[in-house]
Amino acid sequence: MNAVLLLSALIGATLIIVRGTILRRVRAVWPALFECSQCTGMWVGIVAGASGIVSVGQGRVVDAVVVGAATSFLAMVADAVLLKLLGDPSEEK
Repeated sequence: MNAVLLLSALIGATLIIVRGTILRRVRAVWPALFECSQCTGMWVGIVAGASGIVSVGQGRVVDAVVVGAATSFLAMVADAVLLKLLGDPSEEK
């Protein structure tokens, strides 16, 4: 249960970074990274795994890779589903 909650929080953090209007200026600094949910999700997951926030019990390096890959994939899927359901906010008039 805790793993699901933590992964959900990482996905949420990723989507806030990628889609949140409050971080628009941060995204302008490095658009290739901060406008891609898969890329940002990978780095959010790597930080969470390496810092020990989320652990799979295999050591910090393996945790960083596994959590980074999982967050990357899940953030990409969540972003795609939300874009399909709600539309792209940048395309609104």
